[in-house]
Amino acid sequence: MELRNVFVIGDSLFADTLIQSLGGSENVAVIGTAPTPEDALPMLKEQNLDAVIMAAADENVVVDFAPILIENPELAIIRADLSTKQMQVITNQSIDARISDLLSAIADLPKRKMVDDGKVLNEKKTNNGGESYEN
Repeated sequence: MELRNVFVIGDSLFADTLIQSLGGSENVAVIGTAPTPEDALPMLKEQNLDAVIMAAADENVVVDFAPILIENPELAIIRADLSTKQMQVITNQSIDARISDLLSAIADLPKRKMVDDGKVLNEKKTNNGGESYEN
């Protein structure tokens, strides 16, 4: 596996732990760090990066990825969230598309769960091939 260059953004013990863990990998090189996306933005142009990792220690913190994606459209952002133990990969991919392509993409979205008075209703198939929802 080839060596991947990453840049870590975050100002927390979680970010420090990620940097230390990734630094111990033979396939990943942490080639820069910054406490905030604003601080990172000027440094990202100087690096040959494969990804930026956002180390989120609090799920309530909202981070604007747009400036990074606009300035570095080929760069993937991986948001690692300590509180939810999940990762989200964010990319900026531009493709040529017609309105029919957009409609197809919307039609292919996963079904969302219906909500009734704050309760999530689970989808259930009916005998006639339709869908109904129950608590």
